[in-house]
Order: sequence, then C-alpha cells, then structure tokens
Amino acid sequence: MPARSKARFVPDPQSTANQRPFILSYLGMRELAGWVGVILPLAVALGNWPCSGRLEGSISAYYFTRMGAWFAGSLWVIGFFMVSCRGYDKWDELSGRLSGFFALGVALIPMNIREIDHGWVKYRGWLHWTCAALLFVVFAMTSLLLFTKSDSSNPTPKKRMRNTCYRVCGWSILACIALIGMYGLLKQFDCELYERIGYYKPVFWLEAGAVVSFGVAWLVKGESFSFIRD
Repeated sequence: MPARSKARFVPDPQSTANQRPFILSYLGMRELAGWVGVILPLAVALGNWPCSGRLEGSISAYYFTRMGAWFAGSLWVIGFFMVSCRGYDKWDELSGRLSGFFALGVALIPMNIREIDHGWVKYRGWLHWTCAALLFVVFAMTSLLLFTKSDSSNPTPKKRMRNTCYRVCGWSILACIALIGMYGLLKQFDCELYERIGYYKPVFWLEAGAVVSFGVAWLVKGESFSFIRD
C-alpha cells in the first residue's frame, strides 16, 4: 500500500467563498520549522565565510556578523510558530509556548561576546545562555516524551521507526548541551586545554548538532519523508 500524500496547503475552513483561500497546514508548519533549524548553522557559517574566512565560536556569535539578521530571523520564525501552534493536549501546548518563549529570548537577548565581567552585559549573557539551554532542553523533552506518544498500544513499524528517530534526536540534543557545559567548566580547571580545544570551535559544532537534531525531529513529525510516513 503506497504511503499517503501530505498536503502542505489546505483550504481555509472558516471561509465560505466558492474559491476558498489556501493556508499552510499544521504539518507544513512543522516541516517549515524543521528546515529552518537544519539550514541555520550552515547558512550563517557559509554566509559569513567570505568576510571572515573562519567559523565563529558559536552560532549565537553570528548575531554580531553580517548574518545577524538570518540568525535572529530564523529564531523568530521558530519562536512564533511554537507560540502560535496548538498541540494535541495541554503538554503539547505548554512545550510549544515554552520553546517559543525561549527561542524569542535567544533572538532578543544577544550573548556577551566580549566576555565582559560586570554590568548589564554580563547578566545579558547569562540570560542568553539560560534561554538557549532551556530551549534545547524543551526541544529534547518534546522529542523524547511527546513525539513518541501514540494512540495505539501496538504502533505500526513505521511509527516505531519514527520513535527511534525522535529518541536519537532528543538524546543527541541533551548530549550536545551536556558537552557544551563540560567545555565551559574546563576553563575553570585547565585554561591551556580549554584554549587548545577552543581552536576547533566545539561550541559551534555542538550547537549545530543540537539545532540540526531539532530540525530532523520536526521534519519527521511534519511527515516530510515518505519512507517512514504511514
């Protein structure tokens, strides 16, 4: 039996006109959020490369480059989608509102790129990383606990495949966040090793891994791939 097709645009159910306007479906919005996440690290890195010829230390650092509008705009797209979408139950809606709030916080509160240790800029940096960490934690919990839910006690083989994907993405996000935290702590114990590892921009790559994992989970949830779509 062939996999069913997915409508990205559907007729507006509230319109009574003969030619009803089409609106982006919920699945289409999930797919859009997924692609925004998958593309974000690559877009900011390649977009800024002709000017700097190097990677920035983190994705958030691109706020201060020519790709700042792309960075902030991507988070606004994700944030507004999460805040406005309606889930299957209260937990879906709560996770959406929390992740939307934290995504907008990351976009609106820039990081402390100069590592200033006093005043508003210092606390602004703390707020930025707190929003970023909580955003990833909510994304991970959504993949692990909500996306894996099923109305059936005996899910289909493709649903089990999707659940495996959600779990891999969720645990990958948590692993990336934990490694970023460990790298930050390393500065307190071994500055030389911290600087040697920092040459390879580990925070950028770990953030990229977390963002791409989020994107893949939402692409699967948006039924973007026919081979695992029932």
